[in-house]
Amino acid sequence: MENSDKEHKNIFKSSKYLVPAITMFLCLSIATGIVAVTKSLMGTKKEDVSIATNVAEESFYNKKYDASIKEYEELQKEDQWPIWNVKIAEIYSTEGEFVKSNEILQKSYETRNKIVDTKDKGKETIEDKDKELINDIVLTYLMNGENKKSIEYGEMFLKDYPNDKNLLKTMFTVYIINGQKDKAKEVLGNYQVDQDDAADLAVLARMNMLIDNFDKGLALLKDAWYKDKNEIKILDVITQISQNSKWDILNKISTLQKKNPNELAYKIWMAEIYALNKETSKDANKLISELENKDAGYISLNLIKVNVYKNTGEMEKAEEVLNNIASNNPDSFIGYYAAAYENLAEGKYKDAFINAQRSVICNRNYIENYTSLIPEIMIKQNKANAIEPYFMTALYKEPFNNSIIIKIAEYYKNTVKDSTKALYYYNLASKINPSDADIYYNMALIKINNQRVDEAMELLKKSISLNGKVAKYHRALGSLYLNKGKNDDAIKEIRSAYDINKNDVLTLNNAACYYIIVEGDLDRGKVNLKASYEGINDKISEDDKTKITENYNRVKALSGEYNKKSTSKLTLSDLKLFY
Repeated sequence: MENSDKEHKNIFKSSKYLVPAITMFLCLSIATGIVAVTKSLMGTKKEDVSIATNVAEESFYNKKYDASIKEYEELQKEDQWPIWNVKIAEIYSTEGEFVKSNEILQKSYETRNKIVDTKDKGKETIEDKDKELINDIVLTYLMNGENKKSIEYGEMFLKDYPNDKNLLKTMFTVYIINGQKDKAKEVLGNYQVDQDDAADLAVLARMNMLIDNFDKGLALLKDAWYKDKNEIKILDVITQISQNSKWDILNKISTLQKKNPNELAYKIWMAEIYALNKETSKDANKLISELENKDAGYISLNLIKVNVYKNTGEMEKAEEVLNNIASNNPDSFIGYYAAAYENLAEGKYKDAFINAQRSVICNRNYIENYTSLIPEIMIKQNKANAIEPYFMTALYKEPFNNSIIIKIAEYYKNTVKDSTKALYYYNLASKINPSDADIYYNMALIKINNQRVDEAMELLKKSISLNGKVAKYHRALGSLYLNKGKNDDAIKEIRSAYDINKNDVLTLNNAACYYIIVEGDLDRGKVNLKASYEGINDKISEDDKTKITENYNRVKALSGEYNKKSTSKLTLSDLKLFY
């Protein structure tokens, strides 16, 4: 939500020299030598670094919203142009105060019109400010759920600025959320991509993929890669599209690669996907070996290596690679980015945060700084509840980016424990990518916690209709059926989950509960619970481990008291089911 997206490079210069010792002779001629410690490349500088461009933004990033609003009000008193009021509207929107936000947006729009009408001859003098203002107005209306107004205002502003990229990104999002895919396609037709800017090509590729122009999206992504093989935005897009459909995306890229066996772009994309998970890290390593001595992009290839090393627990190697990237790319966003991750791995969280801020200052448009790097650091600093402003900054830069919206939803669901906001953003995400089955599953989990079981069941059925090959969707629906006494439906879903993944300890636990509670078959239940208990590994959360262990111990204690087909005295309230 910054007022300016201009890049500032070469701001921080690291000294290679020691500050000479200064000897001061006092009364007793005691010499005190003050020697400065040699500064490292990416900085253990003590001075504060901030991405904020004014005091109001500083308060905003510290999640001091009331203070930020007051500071913006002071700035607005000195400025006729209503941009600061729009920033206030954005804060109210973030807080969920949509009525207040809408009122301020309307007044700001009216003020803007008066100024524009009186400056017709010199309109070019306020054009840049106007573009920022109107884009923020349209986008904030959209975030407030004012879909009709976002369309009305957006279409009106497009007449004034038909080629403004930020407004086009916003209107692309507006049309998708409102189910107007044809108009979203028209917007992309007007998007004048910079053919020499790999990041811009990657953005256009991502938007094309959201309207089912997948082949075109991959073609644009390949163009971007050949423009700059070290543009990490390309890898970010690959990561985003493979998050919930890893094998589908791999199959698409693999098919292209087989047709063009010498195409390096496809190989590095596949390596990126394989490197996302421990189970496929070996496949990533194989491709890395093939690409090692080829022109495949030094930075991109090394960042993939970092992921592989993290997956295999080789943190020293990961840190070494990050250090090399930082050393070879001083005073750049990627250099500071790598240095921040190196600091993070070393447990130097303050230094990591400083370098992350420097990375942002060098490139304010790189989204992963706001949505991944800074949040990871703040979590380690026990400041998870203060991450919200960074997510919102990212959202205003790429409103169409479903990965950002899902991260925001997960943040509200898992960290803030605000089910209303979590559902709001999951619902928003489902409109941008309605084929993402996992969104509906996560919404169902919230509904279950809120005792809205029937709604949860419909959402789970939606997930299964989109992707019936995911065990957890069937497992969760089976649990709900079991709780409602629909036992035939329950065992059908439990068996579907088991057929998909016979080693899923959560499904084995639920099967045990069914056999014990419904069929009164304690021995069969114990067999399933034993398999669940013995299958516990480091992927299972501590909470889930505890539930499985308690179930197993409870049933094991009873196993000597009851015959195979006798009623066991256990009820569903005695055993824990998983969703």
